[in-house]
Amino acid sequence: MTSTSNTPASPAPARRTWPNWLTVRNVRLVSGLVLFAFVTTHLANHALGLISLDVMEAVREVRTAITRSLPGTLILMLAAIIHPVLGVEKILSRRLSAISLRGLIQIAFGLLIPVLLANHLIGTRIAHEIYGVNDNYAYALWAMWPAQAWRQAALITLVWVHGCIGLYMWIRFRPWYKRWQPVLLSAAVLLPVLAFAGFASAARLGDGAPPAGLPLPQEQYSQLVALMDTALYLTLAVIALLATIKVIQVVLGNMKDKVRVTYNRAETRSAPEGLTLLEISRLSRIPHASVCGGRARCSTCRVQVVSGLEHLAPPGTDEARALQRAGIQSPDIRLACQVRPRGDLSVITLVPAGADVRPVRQDNYSAGVDRVVTVMFIDLRGFTRFSEGRLPYDVVFILNQYLAGISAAIAANGGYVDKFMGDGIMALFGMEGAARDGARAALRAVADIARAVDEVNSAHVADMAQPMRYGIGIHTGEAILGRVGSSRSHSAGDRVTALGDTVNTASRLESLSKELGVEAVVSKATLIAAEVSMNGLVLTPVEVRGRSGTVDCLTIKNARNLNNIVQLSEPGSAV
Repeated sequence: MTSTSNTPASPAPARRTWPNWLTVRNVRLVSGLVLFAFVTTHLANHALGLISLDVMEAVREVRTAITRSLPGTLILMLAAIIHPVLGVEKILSRRLSAISLRGLIQIAFGLLIPVLLANHLIGTRIAHEIYGVNDNYAYALWAMWPAQAWRQAALITLVWVHGCIGLYMWIRFRPWYKRWQPVLLSAAVLLPVLAFAGFASAARLGDGAPPAGLPLPQEQYSQLVALMDTALYLTLAVIALLATIKVIQVVLGNMKDKVRVTYNRAETRSAPEGLTLLEISRLSRIPHASVCGGRARCSTCRVQVVSGLEHLAPPGTDEARALQRAGIQSPDIRLACQVRPRGDLSVITLVPAGADVRPVRQDNYSAGVDRVVTVMFIDLRGFTRFSEGRLPYDVVFILNQYLAGISAAIAANGGYVDKFMGDGIMALFGMEGAARDGARAALRAVADIARAVDEVNSAHVADMAQPMRYGIGIHTGEAILGRVGSSRSHSAGDRVTALGDTVNTASRLESLSKELGVEAVVSKATLIAAEVSMNGLVLTPVEVRGRSGTVDCLTIKNARNLNNIVQLSEPGSAV
């Protein structure tokens, strides 16, 4: 099966494709979020039993008015069908060896949910729809307490843990996750505990008497019990069938033709056909970088295909999007987590998988995130001339006062000091939250920076022949935020930095402020992001080195007047 050809496979015939956002993963995610929202409100309703049964029931009536309406019922039914079906498809399409322990727990809990959910669903909603049972809390507490309390506790645990794992896998790389992690963890622990406590508290305070119209006639009761038994047996049969299919997959997979993969023109490994290249690397104990865990959210697992490219299918939607965002256009560069070799392959790993592949500090920025941020550069004018002939201590003392004042002004407006560059500062606004808020915060910070410099000038008026002057450049756009250069032996890269054209443009605007004889240059992109009214504003087109065309900018002679010029409203108010 060895091949030395490097000719890519012929492109597939053109066909109609779905929108980029309509992927199996996104559909599974949305359906899961719908179910998670239902479960969250359901558990919160249970928790109100700590107050009283009347409060529980009042909230339940509002909640069921939504969930049992025709739109609510259709949405829940679709989610309840789509999510498990796509979950089963995911289980059957992946090898168990490629699933993390967290993922295995999520799968196990997901398979066990229907075992306990069937009785609960039949005894409440189904009984209500078929026999007209008023399945309110009085009925539920009477039917389940205390004999079925363990089922309730187990069901709450299975559903909540399964949902929380899925939610965590979705939001863990979000820029705001690190800040909200303690709050989210507390909520994840407290809500199920309070839910069961509220359920138990309300049940124990009840008199144990059956509600009006109960118990059901023997015939109806027997039919419900028979329906519950049938649902249980069907659920167990489906789980057994899935387990059987998975075992057959493993056996057949081991019997498949082997593909041979040569790494870096040195080591060759064999594996059953059907695995991704990243899975082959892991099974073969070949070091292979993969920051995102093999989900096509990064390009660290990328390889150059030396030979055997014809044995790879064309990039799918996820891989094509990741390669495009990484700026990779060469057809022989592929993502190991997405390609499944159908023949022998020779590859070169392009990202070292040594000790420094994963930064020391693991958070949202460890793998890099794309964000629309506002970048600000501030530079002190003529500082070299100012420092000439002065004692080093005096220079450092005054410079520290200057930098401290500006840093405080930046922080007071929600900004983040990216780095100090001698007498200059680079700051980021909008790392978390909306781009509008970041742009507005940067504009508001300008006046505070001006006041901070004025205070330093006033404090040292006797020591300086002329006051300190400065230039500010501000631009808004998409940038990559990440911890660059970190190592296990030092913390040089522990701080977050921004990369990309947005940063370069902001730096160029700061340089232009000196050429234009103004204190601040603000790009039109920042004004638009801040939702500033353009009425009465005169924008100047300026050429920015390294960019084609011109950039429209607002030039500010006196930075103290910026807020009045752009007429910023208070946060949350209309512009």
